Amino acid sequence: MTTRLRPALGAGVLALVLVLAGTPALAGPPRPAGWTAVELGTLGGARTTPAAVNDRGQVVGTSQVADGRWHAFLWDDGVMTDLTPDAQSGTATDVSNRGHVSGYVQPAPGEESDAFLWRDGTTTVLAEIGYGIVVNERGQVGGGVAKPEAWSDNPFVWTAGTRTDLTPPPFPGARTSTSIIDLNRGGTVLGLGEYEDDTDLAYVWSAGVFTELRADGLVLRGTDLNDRGHVAGTVHLGGGLREAALWRDGAITRLGLLPGTVASRALALNDQGVVVGVGEAAPGQPGTGFVWQRGALRPIGTVGDGWSVASDVNERGQVAGQLGSTTADGTALAQPFVWQRGTLTPLGAPTPDDVTVVDLSEKGHVVTVTGDFLAERGVMWVPPQRRS
Repeated sequence: MTTRLRPALGAGVLALVLVLAGTPALAGPPRPAGWTAVELGTLGGARTTPAAVNDRGQVVGTSQVADGRWHAFLWDDGVMTDLTPDAQSGTATDVSNRGHVSGYVQPAPGEESDAFLWRDGTTTVLAEIGYGIVVNERGQVGGGVAKPEAWSDNPFVWTAGTRTDLTPPPFPGARTSTSIIDLNRGGTVLGLGEYEDDTDLAYVWSAGVFTELRADGLVLRGTDLNDRGHVAGTVHLGGGLREAALWRDGAITRLGLLPGTVASRALALNDQGVVVGVGEAAPGQPGTGFVWQRGALRPIGTVGDGWSVASDVNERGQVAGQLGSTTADGTALAQPFVWQRGTLTPLGAPTPDDVTVVDLSEKGHVVTVTGDFLAERGVMWVPPQRRS
C-alpha cells in the first residue's frame, strides 16, 4: 500500500464535512480538530516531489538543490536531509517505519543509476544499473536491475545483504524485461511486463514461483499488492473500456461500475480487502471515487458537480484522494480529502493548482504534491490527535 498544495492552506483546513446522502456517519465521541498542512520545503532549490510517508510522519522523495540538481531527501520533524549529497542526482522512493529508505542514485554525470538502501546514516548500493522502488517492514527492498548482456531488466528482492534477481517470466511469448510494481511484507513481488504481441503480462512472484494474474480470459493489470497476496488493479474489456478488479486465491473478481460511469480503475487496497479507486464518466476522465468492500461498491462523493479520485486506503479504513470542482467562470479547482465511515472531509481550500495524493500512512498522514512539473511542492497533512 504504493504517483499538489499552497503554503497558505496550512492554517485554513476547512471545518466543512460533507456527509454522503443516505449514508449517515457513525456515532462516536466529538471529532478532534482537522488535519494541519505542513510545507516540506526544499533542499535549497525551487521544487520538491515527495514519494512516501511512514507512520512516524517521515517523508521521502526528491528535491532540487541550489544548482538545480535533484537529490533524494528524508524529511523528519521539519528537517530535510540530503541523502545523496555528492551525487549528480538521486531519488528516494519509499520509507519504512524503521526509517529505512529505498531509492536510486546517479553518482556522476553520464553514469547509470544504482539502487540503494539508506539506513541509520549509511547508504548501501544494492544493484548497479538499477533502482530501488519499495522497502517493506522487514527491511527488504524491491527494485529493478538491468543486465545489458542479456538485454533484460527485471525485478530484484534484497534481503539482509543478499540480492535475489528474478529471471525473465517463464511464459511462452513473454518479453524478457518486466518491472516491479510492489513488494509486500512476505517478500512477494507484483510485476508487470508484455508479451511479444504487446498484450499485458501481469504476475506475482513468491519464493521463485511466477503466477500469472490471468483468469477467465482476463488479465489483471495490478496497481497494489497487500500482505495477503491479493492484488487490486484493472482488467481491459476492449473498446477502450476497463473495470476495477481484485485478484485473490487464483480468481479475478470484477468490482462493477458506479451509476453514471462507463469504466473504473482500482488504485489501492488494504489487508481487510477494502479496495479504492475511481469510476470514470468517460474513458480516462475521472467521475467519482469509490470504496469496494465485501462485494458492495459505494461512491466516495464529490463537491457539487465535480469529480473525485480515491487514491489510497489504510488499515483503519481511512481513504485519501483528490476532489475536483469548477467555478462559475470555468476555473478548475482541486484539493485533497480524507474519507472514513461515510464522511468526506476536504483538506484545505480548493486551489487552481494540480493536486495529487502520493501516500497515506496508517496514522492518517496524507502527503500531496501541488503544481505542474515546473513548480512542484510537497505538503504533508498531519492528522488530528486522537482523544482517549
